[in-house]
Amino acid sequence: MIFAQTIDPGVVEELIDTRSVTGWDYLWAALTVLAAFLVAWLVKRGLSRGLAKVHGIPPRYSSLITTATTWSIRLLGIVFALPFLGVDITPLVIFILVVIALMIVAGRVILENYGAGLILQTRAPFKIDDDIATLQYEGTVREINARAVVLITPDGRRVSIPNSSVLSNPIETLTAHELRRSDLTVGVEYGTDLDRARDVLVAAVEAIDGVAVDPAPQAFVVEYAESAIDFEVWFWHESDILSGIMVTDEVARAINRALRAAGIVIAFPQRTLWWGDKARRPPDPTD
Repeated sequence: MIFAQTIDPGVVEELIDTRSVTGWDYLWAALTVLAAFLVAWLVKRGLSRGLAKVHGIPPRYSSLITTATTWSIRLLGIVFALPFLGVDITPLVIFILVVIALMIVAGRVILENYGAGLILQTRAPFKIDDDIATLQYEGTVREINARAVVLITPDGRRVSIPNSSVLSNPIETLTAHELRRSDLTVGVEYGTDLDRARDVLVAAVEAIDGVAVDPAPQAFVVEYAESAIDFEVWFWHESDILSGIMVTDEVARAINRALRAAGIVIAFPQRTLWWGDKARRPPDPTD
Protein backbone atom coordinates (compact mmCIF):
# COMPACT_ATOMS: atom_id res chain seq x y z
CA MET A 1 0.00 0.00 0.00
CA ILE A 2 1.31 3.43 -0.91
CA PHE A 3 0.59 6.29 1.45
CA ALA A 4 0.26 9.69 -0.13
CA GLN A 5 0.64 12.82 1.92
CA THR A 6 -1.01 15.96 0.66
CA ILE A 7 -0.02 19.51 1.54
CA ASP A 8 -2.73 21.91 2.44
CA PRO A 9 -2.61 24.75 -0.16
CA GLY A 10 -3.69 27.16 2.54
CA VAL A 11 -0.53 26.45 4.53
CA VAL A 12 1.64 27.08 1.49
CA GLU A 13 -0.15 30.35 0.80
CA GLU A 14 0.50 31.46 4.39
CA LEU A 15 4.22 30.76 4.03
CA ILE A 16 4.69 32.02 0.48
CA ASP A 17 2.75 35.02 -0.78
CA THR A 18 4.14 36.37 -4.06
CA ARG A 19 1.14 38.51 -4.96
CA SER A 20 2.73 41.71 -3.65
CA VAL A 21 6.26 40.99 -4.90
CA THR A 22 7.58 43.60 -7.36
CA GLY A 23 10.63 43.88 -9.55
CA TRP A 24 12.32 45.97 -6.87
CA ASP A 25 11.83 43.15 -4.40
CA TYR A 26 13.63 40.73 -6.71
CA LEU A 27 16.42 43.28 -7.04
CA TRP A 28 16.75 43.72 -3.29
CA ALA A 29 16.76 39.96 -2.80
CA ALA A 30 19.55 39.57 -5.36
CA LEU A 31 21.58 42.39 -3.79
CA THR A 32 21.17 40.85 -0.32
CA VAL A 33 22.52 37.52 -1.54
CA LEU A 34 25.39 39.19 -3.41
CA ALA A 35 26.29 41.24 -0.33
CA ALA A 36 26.31 38.11 1.83
CA PHE A 37 28.60 36.30 -0.61
CA LEU A 38 30.92 39.32 -0.72
CA VAL A 39 31.09 39.55 3.07
CA ALA A 40 31.72 35.78 3.24
CA TRP A 41 34.64 36.14 0.81
CA LEU A 42 36.17 38.98 2.83
CA VAL A 43 35.71 37.09 6.10
CA LYS A 44 37.27 33.98 4.58
CA ARG A 45 40.41 35.88 3.58
CA GLY A 46 40.73 37.64 6.91
CA LEU A 47 40.00 34.55 8.98
CA SER A 48 42.46 32.41 7.03
CA ARG A 49 45.25 34.92 7.58
CA GLY A 50 44.36 35.39 11.25
CA LEU A 51 44.23 31.69 12.09
CA ALA A 52 47.52 31.10 10.25
CA LYS A 53 49.21 33.43 12.77
CA VAL A 54 47.87 31.53 15.81
CA HIS A 55 50.49 29.01 16.89
CA GLY A 56 49.37 25.44 17.46
CA ILE A 57 46.15 25.34 15.38
CA PRO A 58 46.39 22.48 12.84
CA PRO A 59 45.59 23.42 9.20
CA ARG A 60 42.58 21.09 9.15
CA TYR A 61 40.98 22.98 12.05
CA SER A 62 41.69 26.32 10.40
CA SER A 63 40.08 25.08 7.17
CA LEU A 64 37.05 23.72 9.05
CA ILE A 65 36.50 26.98 10.95
CA THR A 66 36.88 29.09 7.81
CA THR A 67 34.51 26.93 5.75
CA ALA A 68 31.84 26.78 8.47
CA THR A 69 31.95 30.56 8.98
CA THR A 70 31.83 31.30 5.26
CA TRP A 71 28.83 29.07 4.56
CA SER A 72 27.03 30.39 7.65
CA ILE A 73 27.26 33.94 6.28
CA ARG A 74 26.06 32.84 2.84
CA LEU A 75 23.08 30.96 4.29
CA LEU A 76 22.15 33.96 6.42
CA GLY A 77 22.20 36.11 3.29
CA ILE A 78 19.84 33.72 1.52
CA VAL A 79 17.52 33.60 4.54
CA PHE A 80 17.34 37.39 4.77
CA ALA A 81 16.65 37.62 1.02
CA LEU A 82 13.57 35.36 1.22
CA PRO A 83 11.20 37.97 2.75
CA PHE A 84 11.68 40.14 -0.36
CA LEU A 85 10.25 37.23 -2.37
CA GLY A 86 7.17 36.93 -0.15
CA VAL A 87 8.44 34.00 1.95
CA ASP A 88 7.65 33.94 5.68
CA ILE A 89 10.99 32.99 7.25
CA THR A 90 9.71 32.68 10.84
CA PRO A 91 9.52 28.83 10.79
CA LEU A 92 12.91 28.69 9.08
CA VAL A 93 14.49 30.98 11.67
CA ILE A 94 13.05 28.87 14.49
CA PHE A 95 14.42 25.72 12.83
CA ILE A 96 17.88 27.29 12.42
CA LEU A 97 17.92 28.41 16.06
CA VAL A 98 16.98 24.90 17.21
CA VAL A 99 19.75 23.38 15.07
CA ILE A 100 22.28 25.90 16.43
CA ALA A 101 21.21 25.14 20.00
CA LEU A 102 21.61 21.40 19.43
CA MET A 103 25.04 21.93 17.86
CA ILE A 104 26.15 24.06 20.80
CA VAL A 105 24.97 21.47 23.32
CA ALA A 106 26.50 18.57 21.37
CA GLY A 107 29.75 20.40 20.69
CA ARG A 108 30.14 22.11 24.04
CA VAL A 109 33.09 19.97 25.11
CA ILE A 110 34.84 20.48 21.77
CA LEU A 111 34.27 24.23 21.92
CA GLU A 112 35.48 24.41 25.54
CA ASN A 113 38.68 22.54 24.73
CA TYR A 114 39.27 24.59 21.60
CA GLY A 115 38.75 27.89 23.46
CA ALA A 116 40.95 26.72 26.35
CA GLY A 117 43.65 25.73 23.86
CA LEU A 118 43.65 29.23 22.38
CA ILE A 119 43.94 30.77 25.86
CA LEU A 120 46.80 28.44 26.82
CA GLN A 121 48.68 29.37 23.65
CA THR A 122 48.12 33.11 23.94
CA ARG A 123 48.61 33.42 27.72
CA ALA A 124 51.52 30.95 27.58
CA PRO A 125 51.70 29.81 31.23
CA PHE A 126 54.10 27.19 29.85
CA LYS A 127 55.69 26.29 26.54
CA ILE A 128 56.84 23.24 24.63
CA ASP A 129 59.58 21.27 26.50
CA ASP A 130 58.62 22.80 29.86
CA ASP A 131 58.14 20.41 32.80
CA ILE A 132 54.75 20.99 34.42
CA ALA A 133 52.51 19.46 37.07
CA THR A 134 48.72 19.61 36.76
CA LEU A 135 45.97 17.43 38.21
CA GLN A 136 47.77 14.21 39.20
CA TYR A 137 50.28 14.32 36.32
CA GLU A 138 53.87 15.52 35.99
CA GLY A 139 55.72 15.52 32.72
CA THR A 140 57.36 17.36 29.84
CA VAL A 141 55.06 19.27 27.46
CA ARG A 142 55.37 17.86 23.95
CA GLU A 143 52.33 19.41 22.25
CA ILE A 144 49.54 21.94 22.79
CA ASN A 145 46.87 21.26 20.19
CA ALA A 146 43.25 22.28 19.70
CA ARG A 147 42.00 19.52 22.04
CA ALA A 148 44.63 18.67 24.62
CA VAL A 149 48.01 19.26 26.24
CA VAL A 150 50.26 16.26 25.58
CA LEU A 151 52.78 15.29 28.28
CA ILE A 152 55.56 12.71 28.39
CA THR A 153 55.84 11.52 32.00
CA PRO A 154 59.16 10.51 33.62
CA ASP A 155 58.21 6.84 33.24
CA GLY A 156 57.69 7.24 29.47
CA ARG A 157 53.89 7.46 29.28
CA ARG A 158 52.20 9.80 26.81
CA VAL A 159 49.31 11.60 28.55
CA SER A 160 46.77 13.83 26.77
CA ILE A 161 44.97 16.16 29.19
CA PRO A 162 41.95 18.11 27.84
CA ASN A 163 42.71 21.81 27.52
CA SER A 164 39.68 22.80 29.57
CA SER A 165 40.85 20.62 32.49
CA VAL A 166 44.35 22.11 32.38
CA LEU A 167 43.00 25.67 32.25
CA SER A 168 40.53 25.19 35.12
CA ASN A 169 43.05 23.59 37.51
CA PRO A 170 46.28 24.77 39.14
CA ILE A 171 49.33 24.53 36.86
CA GLU A 172 52.88 24.25 38.23
CA THR A 173 55.49 25.19 35.67
CA LEU A 174 58.40 23.38 37.28
CA THR A 175 61.00 24.71 34.82
CA ALA A 176 59.83 28.34 34.94
CA HIS A 177 63.14 29.18 36.69
CA GLU A 178 66.62 27.76 36.50
CA LEU A 179 66.50 26.32 40.02
CA ARG A 180 63.77 24.67 42.05
CA ARG A 181 63.65 23.70 45.75
CA SER A 182 62.92 20.26 47.10
CA ASP A 183 62.69 19.16 50.73
CA LEU A 184 63.15 16.00 52.76
CA THR A 185 61.85 15.24 56.27
CA VAL A 186 64.25 13.48 58.64
CA GLY A 187 63.31 12.38 62.17
CA VAL A 188 65.92 11.98 64.94
CA GLU A 189 65.33 10.38 68.32
CA TYR A 190 64.47 12.39 71.43
CA GLY A 191 67.57 13.40 73.40
CA THR A 192 69.57 14.22 70.26
CA ASP A 193 71.69 17.40 70.25
CA LEU A 194 69.61 19.34 67.74
CA ASP A 195 72.27 21.94 66.95
CA ARG A 196 74.76 19.22 66.09
CA ALA A 197 72.15 17.28 64.11
CA ARG A 198 71.34 20.38 62.06
CA ASP A 199 75.02 20.96 61.28
CA VAL A 200 75.47 17.32 60.20
CA LEU A 201 72.40 17.49 57.92
CA VAL A 202 73.47 20.73 56.24
CA ALA A 203 77.05 19.55 55.73
CA ALA A 204 75.87 16.27 54.20
CA VAL A 205 73.61 18.05 51.71
CA GLU A 206 76.21 20.67 50.78
CA ALA A 207 78.57 17.88 49.68
CA ILE A 208 76.18 16.66 46.92
CA ASP A 209 77.22 17.73 43.40
CA GLY A 210 73.68 18.43 42.15
CA VAL A 211 72.76 20.70 45.07
CA ALA A 212 73.04 24.44 44.38
CA VAL A 213 75.45 26.54 46.45
CA ASP A 214 73.20 29.61 46.29
CA PRO A 215 70.61 29.39 47.79
CA ALA A 216 72.44 27.24 50.32
CA PRO A 217 70.88 24.13 51.88
CA GLN A 218 69.07 24.63 55.19
CA ALA A 219 67.60 22.42 57.92
CA PHE A 220 64.83 23.38 60.36
CA VAL A 221 63.17 21.68 63.29
CA VAL A 222 59.51 21.53 62.25
CA GLU A 223 57.81 19.19 64.73
CA TYR A 224 58.08 17.29 67.99
CA ALA A 225 56.36 14.22 66.64
CA GLU A 226 55.14 11.13 68.49
CA SER A 227 58.31 9.11 67.99
CA ALA A 228 60.84 11.64 66.66
CA ILE A 229 61.96 15.23 66.40
CA ASP A 230 61.47 16.08 62.74
CA PHE A 231 63.83 18.20 60.66
CA GLU A 232 62.84 19.55 57.25
CA VAL A 233 65.85 19.79 54.95
CA TRP A 234 65.70 22.31 52.08
CA PHE A 235 67.95 22.12 49.03
CA TRP A 236 67.90 23.67 45.54
CA HIS A 237 68.70 21.95 42.26
CA GLU A 238 68.09 22.21 38.50
CA SER A 239 64.38 22.62 37.93
CA ASP A 240 63.55 19.68 35.62
CA ILE A 241 61.75 16.65 37.03
CA LEU A 242 64.57 14.14 36.51
CA SER A 243 67.10 16.35 38.30
CA GLY A 244 64.75 16.65 41.27
CA ILE A 245 64.36 12.88 41.51
CA MET A 246 68.09 12.14 41.20
CA VAL A 247 69.27 14.88 43.58
CA THR A 248 66.68 13.92 46.22
CA ASP A 249 67.95 10.34 46.06
CA GLU A 250 71.56 11.51 46.52
CA VAL A 251 70.57 13.76 49.41
CA ALA A 252 68.65 10.99 51.21
CA ARG A 253 71.55 8.55 50.98
CA ALA A 254 74.13 11.17 52.00
CA ILE A 255 72.05 12.13 55.06
CA ASN A 256 71.76 8.49 56.10
CA ARG A 257 75.54 8.01 55.84
CA ALA A 258 76.31 11.25 57.69
CA LEU A 259 73.94 10.57 60.60
CA ARG A 260 75.26 7.03 61.05
CA ALA A 261 78.84 8.32 61.04
CA ALA A 262 77.92 10.96 63.65
CA GLY A 263 76.15 8.41 65.87
CA ILE A 264 72.79 10.13 65.47
CA VAL A 265 69.83 7.74 65.35
CA ILE A 266 67.14 8.17 62.70
CA ALA A 267 64.00 7.61 64.77
CA PHE A 268 61.21 5.19 63.99
CA PRO A 269 57.86 4.43 65.71
CA GLN A 270 58.19 2.28 68.87
CA ARG A 271 55.63 0.72 71.24
CA THR A 272 56.04 -0.81 74.71
CA LEU A 273 53.75 -3.78 75.48
CA TRP A 274 52.91 -5.50 78.79
CA TRP A 275 51.24 -8.86 79.09
CA GLY A 276 50.16 -11.37 81.77
CA ASP A 277 49.93 -10.07 85.35
CA LYS A 278 51.98 -6.99 84.48
CA ALA A 279 49.17 -5.76 82.25
CA ARG A 280 46.96 -5.30 85.39
CA ARG A 281 49.46 -3.28 87.47
CA PRO A 282 52.10 -0.59 86.81
CA PRO A 283 55.46 -2.02 85.82
CA ASP A 284 57.98 -2.47 88.65
CA PRO A 285 61.34 -0.80 87.79
CA THR A 286 63.18 -3.60 89.68
CA ASP A 287 61.71 -6.34 87.45
